[in-house]
Amino acid sequence: MRRWLWDNVESLLFAFLLALSIWMAGVSAADPIDERAYPLPIPVTYLGPAAGLLTVGEPPSTATVTIRAPASVWERLTTEDIRVTVDLSEFGPGTHRVTLEASVGVRGARVTTVQPAQVDVHLEQASQRTVAVRVVVIGEAAAGYRAETPEVEPSQVAVVGPTSVVDRVVEAVATIDLAGADRDLDEQVELRPLDAEGEVVPGVALEPAQGRVRLAVSLPGGFRSVAVLPLLTDQVVPGYRVTNVTVTPPTVVLFSSDPQAVESLPGFVQTEPISLADAEATIQRRAQVALPAGFSVVDEPTVLVEVTIEPILSSITLSRRVEIVGLESGRFAAASPEVVSVILDGPLPVLERLAPDDVRVVLDLLGLGLGTHQVEPEVIVLPAGVTVRTILPDSLEVIVSRTPFATPTPVP
Repeated sequence: MRRWLWDNVESLLFAFLLALSIWMAGVSAADPIDERAYPLPIPVTYLGPAAGLLTVGEPPSTATVTIRAPASVWERLTTEDIRVTVDLSEFGPGTHRVTLEASVGVRGARVTTVQPAQVDVHLEQASQRTVAVRVVVIGEAAAGYRAETPEVEPSQVAVVGPTSVVDRVVEAVATIDLAGADRDLDEQVELRPLDAEGEVVPGVALEPAQGRVRLAVSLPGGFRSVAVLPLLTDQVVPGYRVTNVTVTPPTVVLFSSDPQAVESLPGFVQTEPISLADAEATIQRRAQVALPAGFSVVDEPTVLVEVTIEPILSSITLSRRVEIVGLESGRFAAASPEVVSVILDGPLPVLERLAPDDVRVVLDLLGLGLGTHQVEPEVIVLPAGVTVRTILPDSLEVIVSRTPFATPTPVP
């Protein structure tokens, strides 16, 4: 037996390899192997560098990974299964070309290539220095107001980053917008590191990253800020009402050379009269400010007054005889009841002007055969803005017949 096995070892080995090939071909046909690039970029994780070192610049943050795996594995593969790392822990200061290491955490899949395969990383010693904080004020205060010198806390901040980048920073800037301010400002603002050319320096951190800016805004002597009240006269059209009044700007700054007059001035002034006579829609009008004697307006002497006028909403109940449409030729129909009540909502002036033909109640019998049916009536309202709240009844009995219905004889 052993002699026979030894004499036929080559044949047996060939048969085994042939069977293995056939088995692998069957498996591959059922679950074919596919090699392609993963469709989404994979984040690159940078490990390190060693303590006291920082990365200068922005090395690639993502990579493209090509994977070889069966089709069944590709169906469940996600970005969380793929990892790309760059280990910087063993490198010192300087520029280094480092290989990207990629792996896939799913059995049956393996990484074949990574693009880019290598990245250049520049490492420098970490550095820190202190720079002053300067406040930049943009915009102008409201007319007549003036801003004092701004104050900022802290007055100095630490700049942290690679030595070559930290050395470029000459100051930290806090920007505050004064546009239209008529009161003191007290805000937390982001600080920006600037170089000698006034450009923002990337790649460094400021500690702290924010500063508190205080800026006093006030009126000098002889000036007074007062509210503007529109002087409305007459009445809108009956059935309408005023729902809102706005004034832009809501306040104005007045000036007088008489300090006593400024002190005794009430906290408001009125506009010239604005008539609402016959108004049935929103009014926008630029009106003059009525100035007290001896006063002038620092800015524009007019304001924009908007008076919102809307119709008074109401409801009305109407009775309408139903109209039958869509009845097949040669057939007759009778509805019970023949008259329905309709409750409408809408603007009172529109409801009061409704004509009989403006509101119709229709029964559509299209496609209905002979016999008794329950049909929901449809209300057709012509004027815009009017809605149907209720139909009583909301369903009518309709009899469809081949013969006409007798007209009821009035009871004497």
